[in-house]
Amino acid sequence: MKFNIARQAFIPAFLTLAALAAAAIYWPEAPVAAAPLADGSGLWMPGELLVRFQTAFPEWARALCCLAIISVGLRTGHLTVRYNLYTANTCIAIPLYGALVGGLTAGRVDLFMFVCSILLIFSIRNFCRSYSNNYAFDAVFRGSLYLGILVVLAPKTLPLLLLLPLAILHFHRTMREWIIAVVGLLLPAAILCYVNWGAGNPFHAPLLAIGDGLLEGRWFRLPDDMSFGTQIFAGGTALALIFALQLFYSDLYAVSSKSRTILVYHIEVLLLLVLVACLPGISTGVFALLAIPLAVLLPLFFVRSHPAVAQTIYAVLLAGALFNIVLQ
Repeated sequence: MKFNIARQAFIPAFLTLAALAAAAIYWPEAPVAAAPLADGSGLWMPGELLVRFQTAFPEWARALCCLAIISVGLRTGHLTVRYNLYTANTCIAIPLYGALVGGLTAGRVDLFMFVCSILLIFSIRNFCRSYSNNYAFDAVFRGSLYLGILVVLAPKTLPLLLLLPLAILHFHRTMREWIIAVVGLLLPAAILCYVNWGAGNPFHAPLLAIGDGLLEGRWFRLPDDMSFGTQIFAGGTALALIFALQLFYSDLYAVSSKSRTILVYHIEVLLLLVLVACLPGISTGVFALLAIPLAVLLPLFFVRSHPAVAQTIYAVLLAGALFNIVLQ
């Protein structure tokens, strides 16, 4: 029986993801990545705590990064299957996430960004779960809460706050759900301010630290941090994405209205993450976030292309990811 990459089953998809995650984290002597910190309050900010943990326990950080890649890849793939986002039943998004993370971060052990990627996929999944004919207070609250934690953890992801109004508008939520969502979004920052105030510092100091951290660092740092191999891999991924979006919009009604709305939402997630990548001080760790919407959108190309073309491009993508991991 011929293997069809566009209808990839769960077992080979999971094994590919696990192999890529292990190779990306354990093959190279990857540098310890520093997270952008926001500390001006006298209190250790959450991002700084993660960096200190990674510095003190590098092997534990490697193991957690590997588990994070597998966890995010599985959840991303589950989202695509649950909402039947493609014209075929496939788990191809699972290994695609591993290939994108491995190829674009080139084995960078960045616990900070991988924790951020977990928060992002949790937020997106809950927002998508809120697309219902019934009230979805729990889903919108959880999605907003994870998004609020993400922004507190990484101030440079502040543009992602737009994910909340976009989700509310796309998924037709009510005004009462709006209020619950805003409460969930503000809760992490409020708790951080309260803890900081209890430690004897000004109540608003963490908010000032988050604001200061937003534009901290050198502009246009990301292209300089990317190796030549990573730049080629990113260019090839961008080209495949263009073809995927062209195929999607050329046959917009091939999927259901719900699937179409969720795919459009992921396009908007991708655009907001591109905006985040343009902020000063952003390192290649941001690709751990970008890989999530990319892994959801790229299967549109593989599913709707000729099987021979899809298998060739998939093989090239895996080879490019392994090449960047090995030669990092």
